Amino acid sequence: MSVDPTNAEPRFDQIRAVPFVRHLRLVPAKSGDRNASGVLEITTPRGKHRLPLIVKRSYLDRSMVNAVIGQIQGERRAAKGGRHTVPNVETLVLAPYLATPTAKSFIDAGISFADEAGNIHLALGDEYNWTVIGERKPPKPPQSERTTPAAVKLLFQFAANPESATWTVRDLAVAVGLSKSKVAELRLQFAQERIFAARGSEKSPDPHELRDRLVTGYNQILRPKLMLGRFRYPEPSVEQFVARLTHDAAARKIPYALTGGPAADAMQHFYRSSEVPVFLNAEHHRALRLLPDRTGPVVLLKPFGDLVYWREFKGKMVAPPWLVYAELLTGIDPRAREAAEEFRQEYLK
Repeated sequence: MSVDPTNAEPRFDQIRAVPFVRHLRLVPAKSGDRNASGVLEITTPRGKHRLPLIVKRSYLDRSMVNAVIGQIQGERRAAKGGRHTVPNVETLVLAPYLATPTAKSFIDAGISFADEAGNIHLALGDEYNWTVIGERKPPKPPQSERTTPAAVKLLFQFAANPESATWTVRDLAVAVGLSKSKVAELRLQFAQERIFAARGSEKSPDPHELRDRLVTGYNQILRPKLMLGRFRYPEPSVEQFVARLTHDAAARKIPYALTGGPAADAMQHFYRSSEVPVFLNAEHHRALRLLPDRTGPVVLLKPFGDLVYWREFKGKMVAPPWLVYAELLTGIDPRAREAAEEFRQEYLK
């Protein structure tokens, strides 16, 4: 289902009501345009501003907020041609509802927005600024009634390997650690939702919508089910622990896969995290000298099927890129958000 707006978009009425807005014109996206939802041209008494649109259908949790801010800041850096963010490049986010903390995060990042509850922030250069936040509407998590951990697992499998959509039920069940009957049920559901339709079909899903489902589904639905606990290691640094983990796991034939920051570091050498999220069965923690600690830096996640064991980088087994990206977006570190966008640009375009 398309999320592209039209000139009748209800949130545009809020923008039309802003005192300094004289006229709005939606410029639809062209085929292959990076601004997939088009551009909103806003006429003010002092001229015109063209704001690329990012349109979301669902409630934005922390992971999705991180993804949106990371994407916009990445585009600003690209526009500048360097590593530093350009704060005055205008973008407009349309969403069903933005809670006050989310609204403040967008304002701090210099991002304009409007939602269906009446919250709005419209900043056009240094000349115009209009902000209303705090309007409340009870948010409903996206896909809350039909998305399950099993569905998110299968979505990650198809995203990591689109060709697996043609695999047999048996092979898919092994890959994601589900029963054959559950895989068959989910494949029927995905077919009805037109997910992973035949290549070239007009009914293929919006890739941005698919990314939103993966990121939100991982943060809200799947990760809490996979979380086995936090642990600490005896080494004085993350790097020393990861080096020992990879050595000892290989020597003892213990399956594992790094994800999040350590995986991104192994693959890109752009970001080093103080935490070590790793897919590893809990029974191996003693063999790897990990001690339970509620505030420990090691986050054990329960592996599911063969999917999580993707590839080795310099002797380190890492999870598939979609899982690494989703994990990077779960934290509060702004550098992790920046790293997630750098990672997306290289591995998920």
